[in-house]
Amino acid sequence: MDAKTLINKSLFFLALCLFVGIFTAIFGQKNSLVGVFVVIIALMMLGRDLSVRPLSNLMSLMMFTLAMGFGAFISLMNPFLGIVVNFSFVFLTTFITMHDMKSPMHFPFLLGYAFMMSMPVTLEELPIRILALMVGSILTVGLNVLLNRNKMERTCHNAIVSMCDAIGKECDKVLSGSITTTDELDKVCSNVNSTVYDRLKDGFFINPKDRPVMDLVASLQSLGRSICLRERDPSIIKEVASLMDDLASYENDSMSLDEFCSRADGFLQRNHDADLAILASVKAIMLELTALENSEDMVDEDGEVPRAFKFRTIMKENLRTDSVRFTFAVRMATLFTVWAFIWQYWELENAKWLLFTTVAIVQPYVEGSWTKSSMRIVGTLVGACIFIALVSLFGGTAESLAIVTLMISYIYTVVDPKRYDLMMIFVTLMALLAASMADPSEPVVLERVLYILAGVVLATLANHVLLPYHIRDENLKLSARYLEISSRQLDNLAKAAKGDMDCTEDRFLRLTANNISAKIQVNVGRDSDPQVEKLLAAQNAFMAGCVMLSNSMMDVDQECKDRFAEIVSTHDGREIDMESMLHNMDDKESDLLMMGQDAVRAYRENRSLYVDAVVRF
Repeated sequence: MDAKTLINKSLFFLALCLFVGIFTAIFGQKNSLVGVFVVIIALMMLGRDLSVRPLSNLMSLMMFTLAMGFGAFISLMNPFLGIVVNFSFVFLTTFITMHDMKSPMHFPFLLGYAFMMSMPVTLEELPIRILALMVGSILTVGLNVLLNRNKMERTCHNAIVSMCDAIGKECDKVLSGSITTTDELDKVCSNVNSTVYDRLKDGFFINPKDRPVMDLVASLQSLGRSICLRERDPSIIKEVASLMDDLASYENDSMSLDEFCSRADGFLQRNHDADLAILASVKAIMLELTALENSEDMVDEDGEVPRAFKFRTIMKENLRTDSVRFTFAVRMATLFTVWAFIWQYWELENAKWLLFTTVAIVQPYVEGSWTKSSMRIVGTLVGACIFIALVSLFGGTAESLAIVTLMISYIYTVVDPKRYDLMMIFVTLMALLAASMADPSEPVVLERVLYILAGVVLATLANHVLLPYHIRDENLKLSARYLEISSRQLDNLAKAAKGDMDCTEDRFLRLTANNISAKIQVNVGRDSDPQVEKLLAAQNAFMAGCVMLSNSMMDVDQECKDRFAEIVSTHDGREIDMESMLHNMDDKESDLLMMGQDAVRAYRENRSLYVDAVVRF
């Protein structure tokens, strides 16, 4: 670690201590843990862009934090009432905040809820706690807006420039006679679509410009795939590379939109013989850039931003009982509720440590839970031993414990351990120190450690017994949904050819497919599955091909479109006479029809790959 990093971490630690100190001075000692929660949630939320609609995001965050404060207060009134309140809050919080693409956001909220329960307030003190939570929400969103403003715009600009560079490299490969692939292009496209998808799926992370950004990326992907797989005219490829340089210049603010559109128009006029997908993509790119420039995107006939797309995305993707998030939410809520009841009903003070253990140990998947639990046990035991040594060395007074706690917290901030067992050493040590400061006379060590170890064992068993969920199970379910989307995508292509495509449905399908693809990729990276990986690669190529087909049919006559619609409609198993379909069609029209047949064939082959994956399970 260099001196600059050490200084920055030291200043960061001092800032955190200063904030918690000021927060505690304002709202009282009983709300000191609220200050700790605010720090945790603010830091974790920096990974989410709340700057798009700060007021809506603030209201959403306040709903969670106020539910946390009121829920903890009500649950402590009666152990049986607590069963209903605790299960409802923990289940809904876990289910709503656990997303496929991002790190689960349930942890800081459930940790904060456990904080509220372990440091209760009276009815007279409740307004101060609620005010503290509201102020904490405002500070969290304010910090996020300050640090993340224009993040999405920067992300999109960088992604578009990266795609232009990737297409330019593939053009150079074609001109040099090298082998071309779409891997890099597809990766960049997946990254930016994942960012857009997360904002749409979360509901309150949504920007009216998301839709044309997504369409722009799809058009660039279609253009790049055509270069990699189809177009081989050197003059056209050179002009495509030049046009991508112009687009990158526009994104870097060194060229105006009018100048870029003028050059794109010149490209279209000079290259009538280019591949259909290239011509259609260039036209689409100009339209989408104009929409972004003028902010005339995602509007209906009345000029209003439609809510159908957002609503359908949220409802179809978030409310699924066959998902890992549902089983995980049930498991977490059940265990948390049981421990809270035991703690309250039998008044076992140290049993509340079972709540913190549950939040840390209960996992979405069975895979890895044994490993994490063993690391938790080792970290807990080592942390307890260090605690005993420190108390023996420095004494057990509140003053000495406060100094030791500050030293350990500083070391933790500077070292920033990534391994779970090392992290748990610090967490256990600081928890025992904090508890001892609250009541220096209480012999907490042995009893508290025993409760923590019991919580680790029971939470691990719950992962394997209570609605266990395997990565392999999720991969097969996601693959089945991916195939279902492929079928609907072919239906949409047929509708588009007939002039009645549902654009909202098409965007929803593409976003959902991208999210499923990325989630499966994360899963197979964690637990390799060759059959699923093979299916995933084939499905990704299929979906990218559908975008190319959608763009390619823009410049053919209606007779060709009707034949195309009939071809892609045969994915249900019907056969078709391609010789008659190609009759009286020119070369470009024949290419489009053959591409449609290839898409149907790829869909059928992917279904066979899925059957193989299920059979080999």
